[in-house]
Amino acid sequence: MAERTGPVQAQHRVTEAVVQAAYGRFIRHTQLCTECRTQGVDCEDAAELRQAWRAARLGVAA
Repeated sequence: MAERTGPVQAQHRVTEAVVQAAYGRFIRHTQLCTECRTQGVDCEDAAELRQAWRAARLGVAA
């Protein structure tokens, strides 16, 4: 299979970076948030960050 080059590869890198950034924000929050760590459930902020991550993933899949 031919390797992606040019505009296709550039678009792939951008979309992957968006997904990874959203995931990173979610994970960092849950690691630092006392409520998320002690209760084992997402706080309101974590829930919003999780939704943003899911939306980013769906945007890549579309």
